[in-house]
Order: sequence, then C-alpha cells, then structure tokens
Amino acid sequence: MYLLLPFLAAISFAFGSLIYKRAYAEGAGVVHAVVVNNVVLGLLFLPLMFVDSKPVPWELWYLPVTAAVPFALGHLMNVASLRVGDVSVATPLLGSKVMFVALILWVVFREPLSVAQWVAAGLTTTGVLVMGFTDLRPDRSLGVTTALALGCAGAFALTDVLIQMWASRFGVWNFLALLFTSMGLFSLVGLAFFGRSALRAPATAWKWLGFGVGMSGIQAILITGSIGIWKDAAGANVVYSTRGLLSIAFVWFFGHRLKNTERQAAGGRAMLQRTLGGVLILAAVFLTAKSAKH
Repeated sequence: MYLLLPFLAAISFAFGSLIYKRAYAEGAGVVHAVVVNNVVLGLLFLPLMFVDSKPVPWELWYLPVTAAVPFALGHLMNVASLRVGDVSVATPLLGSKVMFVALILWVVFREPLSVAQWVAAGLTTTGVLVMGFTDLRPDRSLGVTTALALGCAGAFALTDVLIQMWASRFGVWNFLALLFTSMGLFSLVGLAFFGRSALRAPATAWKWLGFGVGMSGIQAILITGSIGIWKDAAGANVVYSTRGLLSIAFVWFFGHRLKNTERQAAGGRAMLQRTLGGVLILAAVFLTAKSAKH
C-alpha cells in the first residue's frame, strides 16, 4: 500500500507539468518556475532537520550542497523543456532516469550491468528515438525538448546516486533538508544575477505558477518521504515513472481544458507514437528495477 504514495506523486508531477505549461502561456518564464519553485521547496524541506534523530554533521556540509548542484541543473532543464516543448514529450523521457542511474554506477563506480539492464538500455534508447522523432519540427531547433529532457534525467540520476552514497552518513532527513535548502539559495543567487525585474509577470501567470509550485511541493514530499520511510527506492521509482504515461493521458483527455493544444498540434499518430515510446521506457524501468533487486 505504501507504493500508493509514489503513484500520487506521479499524478501530481504529470498534472503539475500541465499547470506549468499553462503558466508559461499566461506570461511566466523559466526564471519564475526555477526561483519560486526552489525557494518554496527549500522552505518546505528545512523543518526535516528537526525530524532526523541524527545530529547534523556540519563538517560534511559540502555533501548535500554538492548533490544539490545536479539537482538544480536538472530542474532548470526540466522547466526549460516544458517551456519550449510539449509535456507529452518532456515528461515521459524522464523515465530514462533509472537507466541513467545504472549507467552512472557502471561507468563511474565499475558496478557491472546485468543482461536485463543491457536489454533495458536498448529499450530506453528505442523509446527515446521513437519519441524524439515526434519532436522534430522545422520551426525551431530539432529535438531540443528531447535533449533537455534527457539532460534533466541524467542530472536527476546523478543526484540519486549521490543521495544513495552520502545520505546515510549524514542522516537522510538532514541530507534532504540541506539539499533542498541549497537549491533555494542557488536560485536566490541566480535571481540576483537576473535582477528582480525577471520576476515580473501578469497576475494570471502568478496564479497558475502558484498551482504548479504547489503540485511540485506535493510530489517532492510524497516521493522522498516514501523512499526515506520505507527504503524501497527501486519500487518507488518504478511506480513514479508512470508519470510519463500519465502526462500523455492528461494531455489527451484534459489538455484542452487548460488551453493545451499539443494533442491537436501533434496529431493522433504522433500522440500514439509518444505513447509507444513511453511504454518502452517504462518497460526498461521495470527491467532495471527487477535486476537491481537481484
């Protein structure tokens, strides 16, 4: 039953992506999503330091700060992919994160890949190609959404590996609290660079941005909380990866209610192709997780 939490997180992430897309249509920008989202998450996660039974090892402060760097870059690429591309392309491609985790462990830490993981790598590659072809457009840089989404998945995968390596030494809740707080501080430094004028946006954009940040906070608490309490990162990530197919379903059935025109612009054939790519990536996630358990 605890896997219901990452499933609710998947729903929140997929629906939140649609909400962010609506905020962009109303005049919000990448700076709005990055700064506001990260600062709010930092404030939400900071109290976790009072939950952890371990004292904070301040001499190791650089560990969560270092892990926050790829996390912040990943979030930046995620919101940028939603800003320039389609939800039904960007979100399903994030399922490749689990495969990136296995590849990072293989390349950097020399952990061998099983036959199932190599098959999963092939499925992931095929799924990315299938979805990527629907992202080729003559009116902008070809495949930019695909490139940003894969970069995001890789950055989030590196963050997962660092959490796996370092969080237990630091205290899981302490680590997460300082990681998200660091992300918020990074964003405030970035705002100083762009200037406060970068946060100017119509009132309607702020309304949708607020909803999007709320959905982002809910999914972050649900997924990290489920992993922190029940210690089943593999199972949680498999369920969480359903956000890719959920995002396609939301675009198909509810997108028009949020003034999302992806279904009409892409056409039924492209949407089915994206669904096929999402299914292949989800199958790769299942294979990777099953192999990790053995």
